[in-house]
Amino acid sequence: MPDILLAVMVFGPLVITYFLKSNAALSFLALCVGFVLSTSVIGDLKHLLSETHLSIANDTLGAVLVLVPFLLTLLLSRHGHSRGPMFFFQLLAALAGGGLLALSLGPLLTSSSSFDITNSSAWNELTKVQAGVIGFGSLLSLLLVWTHSYKHTKKH
Repeated sequence: MPDILLAVMVFGPLVITYFLKSNAALSFLALCVGFVLSTSVIGDLKHLLSETHLSIANDTLGAVLVLVPFLLTLLLSRHGHSRGPMFFFQLLAALAGGGLLALSLGPLLTSSSSFDITNSSAWNELTKVQAGVIGFGSLLSLLLVWTHSYKHTKKH
């Protein structure tokens, strides 16, 4: 079961990007922002929520901070790209985003649920290529965002 959950996290963004034609480059960058929020702002946000008498576990709050910007960006940027060579690069960025999503949520899900995905063989293989996933996804996402911003429409 943990391997299935890990596969859904890795390949889910690829499927969403393929069917919705979402901008996976922006969603990868939004995932990076969500990860930074979940690691650096979570203490202050937890304190703010406790002052309003809302109780939420750190792992749950971290998962929400990682998932919400990522999924919202995938949904809000739908119909952004058509098929073609650039769409192939978007799918590669989506696959890198799925890898980063699994790497970000894996430790959070392990401590807050009964699924211990960090003991699976697929998790071990994913952690071996962690630097490649992050580096390739970051470079590809930035290149896609930069090249997309230089597109000019032809006037008729």
